[in-house]
Amino acid sequence: MIQTHISWVFLAGDYAYKLKKPVDFGFLDFTTLAKRKHFCERELELNQRTSPEIYLGVLPVCASGTTFALGGSGNIVDYCLKMHRFSQSNLLDRRLKACNFDDSWMDSLAADCARFHKSSEPNREINHISLLKGHIETNLEVASKHASSGLNRQTIIALSEFAAAELPRLRPLLEERQQMGHIRHCHGDLHLKNITLIDGHPHLFDCIEFNDDFSTIDTMNDVAFLIMDCDAHLRPELGMRFLSRYLEFSGDYNGLRLLPLYLFYRASVRGKVACLLADELEGKECELQLLEAGKYFDLALSYSKKRSNCLFAIGGLSGSGKSHLALLGCGIESAVVIRSDATRKRIALSYPELELYGREMHTNTYKAVFDAARVALSAGFSVILDATFIHPDSRSQLKAVADSCHTPLHFFWLDIDESILRERISQRESAANDISDADLRVLELQLAEYRRPEEPWIQFLSSNSSWPEHNTS
Repeated sequence: MIQTHISWVFLAGDYAYKLKKPVDFGFLDFTTLAKRKHFCERELELNQRTSPEIYLGVLPVCASGTTFALGGSGNIVDYCLKMHRFSQSNLLDRRLKACNFDDSWMDSLAADCARFHKSSEPNREINHISLLKGHIETNLEVASKHASSGLNRQTIIALSEFAAAELPRLRPLLEERQQMGHIRHCHGDLHLKNITLIDGHPHLFDCIEFNDDFSTIDTMNDVAFLIMDCDAHLRPELGMRFLSRYLEFSGDYNGLRLLPLYLFYRASVRGKVACLLADELEGKECELQLLEAGKYFDLALSYSKKRSNCLFAIGGLSGSGKSHLALLGCGIESAVVIRSDATRKRIALSYPELELYGREMHTNTYKAVFDAARVALSAGFSVILDATFIHPDSRSQLKAVADSCHTPLHFFWLDIDESILRERISQRESAANDISDADLRVLELQLAEYRRPEEPWIQFLSSNSSWPEHNTS
């Protein structure tokens, strides 16, 4: 049996059976048989959106004398959710702790999350701002009750002051997000322990079914949970890789303006849950849960602080290794990677009549890349731009972005031999997962109009160079 503060999960053979505890925490109520049946059915319906392979059905628990059975003709005493059992070792938090983690899983997760959010209908009626305010206040009230038990009182006060200042300041943007359709029925509990591998592919499961107020939220609020969880596991580069890819698929760079608030909120949610678990425990186990709570409230406080940022750009001809170098740069604190190839493909979905590497698409792509960079920088994130930048005008526009945002610019140009470029492009034309569609024909067009950059602020790297270390502060 696996136990949480609201469920029991029994593992038996190829299946798992999940029963809801008859508890009432205010934000959820499972105290009656009818309610437990309803929420079992609701959990099945919602989770089949992302993991139909796992969620199979709802079964009655029947009693005949002192004998209990799943189904049958006896008196129904409870209901349970029947699920396909999977190995606990395949939960992503377990894989991370075991150092058996493929970073590319974050890419497929980002694509799946973006598709999932797009498929959910916008909700323009729910008062999500009031709900968010109430949830934050509840989180901090629970924390305050444990200040005498080991939590840092000054941290809780600082968190309360941050929320009191940020919510009014961001209210116009929160309202705008709802009108633009970003408030949708989401997963609501999107962290590493709620993602498992099935046939080598990560799948979301165990979304919030017990209260739509917690799951009808801003889509950026949803992804913030996973980013925060990566930070809590001391792997922030995974969270930034997930975020960068999610933004490429969704195009929702404006949501970055709210991300620090949502990261703060998500860390405080985990802090509150740890406090609630501590209330059910005694002695050393209680102390450990309060330490866990303190860790999350400290993390929440870190999101309230402004961070210095930089604009990094990697240029070079197709096949020079820009995307590989940009991916390595995810280790730069709070760096959003923006790739022109991914941006071009997203724009092409709206303008299928344009030639993918034509002049108009080129203009639209660079405009979108620079617009996204401005938003990310103004939101406090460092940015890594991955594009060819072979035209002087694109480099001058890049410098203008950095100047207008008062952000340091580090530009790296990859000087790679033409023979190596042709060899790499020939090899990747047969690769199914390469983001770039630039073939040898595109390379020849680039070479015909290309002039080596002369700007004094450009740093040149050869094929033997490694990623230069820069202090982003």
